[in-house]
Amino acid sequence: MPTDGIYGFGVVGCGVISDTHLDAIKELPNARIIAVCDTREEAAKAKAEQYGCDYYTDLAEMLKDDSIDVCNIVVPSGLHAQLGIQCAEAGKHVICTKPIDITLEKIDALIEACDRNGVKCGATHQLRGYAVYKRVKEAAESGRLGKLLYGNAMVPWYRSDEYYSDGWHGTKALDGGGALMNQSIHYVDLLIWIMGEVSSLGGYADALAHDMIEVEDCATAALKFTSGAQGVIQGTTCTYKGHPAVLSIHGTRGNIVVVGDDIKFWEVEGEPEEVNLNAGQAGATADPKMGMLGEAVPAHAEQIADVLAAVDEDRDPVLSGREARRAVEVILRIYESAETGKMVQF
Repeated sequence: MPTDGIYGFGVVGCGVISDTHLDAIKELPNARIIAVCDTREEAAKAKAEQYGCDYYTDLAEMLKDDSIDVCNIVVPSGLHAQLGIQCAEAGKHVICTKPIDITLEKIDALIEACDRNGVKCGATHQLRGYAVYKRVKEAAESGRLGKLLYGNAMVPWYRSDEYYSDGWHGTKALDGGGALMNQSIHYVDLLIWIMGEVSSLGGYADALAHDMIEVEDCATAALKFTSGAQGVIQGTTCTYKGHPAVLSIHGTRGNIVVVGDDIKFWEVEGEPEEVNLNAGQAGATADPKMGMLGEAVPAHAEQIADVLAAVDEDRDPVLSGREARRAVEVILRIYESAETGKMVQF
């Protein structure tokens, strides 16, 4: 914990998503941006000028700065654990954007490195911080929906060939997967956060419309939760024009359907019914930058703030590395089922 109570941040990666993380850090009264780091000097320099901080092109050099307490990792997914471990070994707390990494082995190595070096390992899944999903979670957790029967996460998004031409998106080595691992992981995380642990699943994953990628642009899975409830996950980046994501949770005493981060139907026993047929007018359906609007910055700030509180209180972050691991495991099991043609047990 810093002596003045203000945590210094080094942000690793200066791509599209970095602005959201940097803006979130700026919102926190107990945080300040010390430096950014990117192997592309022009990107690092531009970001440093934008946010009034130092910049580096060598992470090892940045980690020598004793004023940096926390490293926020926002590089291609397959590098999260590698760079996070480097930060942990330098005594820095680690926060990774989603997915925390793309294999369980890498994730476990990162968690172990953070534990061994006495630093916190946190992640950001910002949709958990949106008011609508907090409301759904509370309704389910409080029992107001009765016994949970089934829950579905449908993400019919679109990404262009240009999106996949940057050298890492759509690759097994750095993206780790496609529509599920990169885009739909937000809703996979929400589904298991609300519905609980998965006990078994079976699925399909294919590249149906993007010939140049190594991973899936369409995936579908049927799930059984440990509670006995059922579920469906479907994620695409091949849906014509792209449509809003849909999360639906159903219990013996209610139905909740969220479309594009808006309540479409709220039908809960003993509560006023809500119907919004215009739900889902915004979001990252075809443009990933659209997903960074609205509540994205404050939701990131909330999760980053919790990591700092975890340091102060010597506890695990609410969205710890182990918690973030759960969504990645579900996705990897869907890939396993798609490859083997068999149901997968957890």
